Amino acid sequence: MGCLFGRGKKLKDGIDQIADNSNGVKRKIVMIGLDGAGKTSILNQLKVKKFMETVPTIGLNIETIQYKNLEFLVFDVGGKVRSLWSHYYDNLDAIIFVVDSTDKERLWQVKDEFRKLSSELSFQNAVVLALFNKQDLPECVEFKALVEETGVDNMNENDIIIQKCSAKTGDGLMDGMEKLVSYFLNNDKNSSNKQNQLSKNGQTKSALVS
Repeated sequence: MGCLFGRGKKLKDGIDQIADNSNGVKRKIVMIGLDGAGKTSILNQLKVKKFMETVPTIGLNIETIQYKNLEFLVFDVGGKVRSLWSHYYDNLDAIIFVVDSTDKERLWQVKDEFRKLSSELSFQNAVVLALFNKQDLPECVEFKALVEETGVDNMNENDIIIQKCSAKTGDGLMDGMEKLVSYFLNNDKNSSNKQNQLSKNGQTKSALVS
């Protein structure tokens, strides 16, 4: 779809305009992660169902993905602009955080970013899908150890889905998307039931008053 560059309010206004003009898009998703984690490769797998060599994302790459009966507007944010990540968090439905399972030296940075994310999302209902990428490589850290070392399961303020995957083979990606879609559908159902109950209660109260 294209790239977007900018800073501060100008950047935020540009993002909001794209979201507003995307007719039919049901979910806004922001994809983040350290540089080299494989975010764009995962996005390509989800969009065209194949692995393609990529160059580091500079700024922002925006794609629309159709998955089953849902449509996603995905903001793929460059890993080298971490200071700007929070500019994309307004009115979002989910964050996909991609982790390089082979990058042992920077797991502490991932842990720090998860901690920041937990704080920044404390007033939002966005779900977090943590994708531990490059699980096909022999040098990857064992999945259980990754979860513990990154502290991803300590994000108490938000619902979180944890999934291991490989952008190269595609393994695990559809599982992660299935879980995300199921989460959205269950939330929609629960919200609808709650709204129906509130409406019924309101009607009952009105009848009693009259």
